[in-house]
Amino acid sequence: MSQYSSTSLYYKLMRAYTNLVYPKWFYDVKVNGVGNIPEGEPVIFAPNHQNAFVDAMALLYTSPQPVVFWVRGDLFQNKWADKILRSLKMMPAYRMRNGVENLKKNDESIENSVDILTHDLFLCLMPEGGQDEKRRLRPLVKGIFRSAFAAQEKMNDQWVKIVPVGIDYGHYDNSGRHLIVSYGRPLSLKDYYEQYQQSAPQTMNKIKADLAQKMAPLMLNIQEVEDYDTFYTSCYLYNEQMLRVLGLEDNHTNRLIARQKLVALLDKAKAANDAELISLRMACAEWNGSSDDVAFRARVAEEEGVDLDLFVKMAYLIVASPFFLYGLVMNFIPLVVAKCLGRKAKGSGFEASFKMGSAMLLCPIVYLVETAFFPTLFHALYESFGYYAVADWSQTLVFFFTLPISLLILLRYTWKFQYVKERIRNVVKRSTARARNKAIECIQRIVSKYKND
Repeated sequence: MSQYSSTSLYYKLMRAYTNLVYPKWFYDVKVNGVGNIPEGEPVIFAPNHQNAFVDAMALLYTSPQPVVFWVRGDLFQNKWADKILRSLKMMPAYRMRNGVENLKKNDESIENSVDILTHDLFLCLMPEGGQDEKRRLRPLVKGIFRSAFAAQEKMNDQWVKIVPVGIDYGHYDNSGRHLIVSYGRPLSLKDYYEQYQQSAPQTMNKIKADLAQKMAPLMLNIQEVEDYDTFYTSCYLYNEQMLRVLGLEDNHTNRLIARQKLVALLDKAKAANDAELISLRMACAEWNGSSDDVAFRARVAEEEGVDLDLFVKMAYLIVASPFFLYGLVMNFIPLVVAKCLGRKAKGSGFEASFKMGSAMLLCPIVYLVETAFFPTLFHALYESFGYYAVADWSQTLVFFFTLPISLLILLRYTWKFQYVKERIRNVVKRSTARARNKAIECIQRIVSKYKND
């Protein structure tokens, strides 16, 4: 039995902590299709890959049991990094770019994969082979299939299942947006194994195409290159209207479906060389400017003008400001470190991983240090007013538990502040509203023209 097949107490504690903290990064988390994950069978997850370790944590959080991940081999070069990653059920995957001499090391990972699957644990390989911040499914590589068939050859009476997974983020790097994780119906190697024994290359191409076909409907898949930004902006700008066109209830999962449907209609317009796309391209560029937070801005823009909800949220910001300040003071150090590390990783696909990871590691340490100094600060505060008081253990314990709560309040306060700020910006900048309306009118004409084709 390999080290990956057994689950240590350390791993259980780390997973429990991660699963507690991870969803707090998001405003809302939706999980679909968990019933598609086979029980008591060898399973390989095949998710789209766009956000480094945040993708892995999405599976860890939503999967019913532990998952072992293949991770890019160059991350294991440092011996301490190697130990930490392996203890977290990650094993190296080497590619040609890592040097031909390292490819042989994949044999060990394949052997471990067989052991993992025979012990009914879940395995995850990113079938795109790398990550990209564009919301599209890239060509799949053969690594996941080689591993699956290598494992199948050593299985007795069970068939390996490959489960397609779609991950959709409201924003790759900013907290306070949505997360959707969708599990699709699995592929069984039983349907390919006989053909694989006769012609491995032909079977590899067949199963690659079938898996891609199952993954694409689980994510936002914009294959258009020249007008990618226009398609991306449009599917969020017209999200609310597209829900009505499709007759769908307003929730995050249906909004993803609406975005997918609109992209399909825009593809038709592009194929027809529709001149309407020229006007749409200009209107989207004018509305969006250089912002990368299209989803958030488009969702806020759905709330037009000044209403009661805006005043309620403004009142909340005023009333909750003392709690915000307390959270800011208590969490200042880990948040500053997380922000600095995020800036260094900006544009690499690792920004959210650095932000979230550093905060998850530093916050408990800082909280323990602050709690250790609490009795001294408590005594000094009372003494400054001419009183003598010493904090007992119950007061110290209460203070400790206020610290993680203060972080949650801080995050949610920040999200509401961003919302109010964007609402006010939309009211003040009339030109932004005009550009939005112009884009929506263009999209409406395209939808009405191609929706019945």
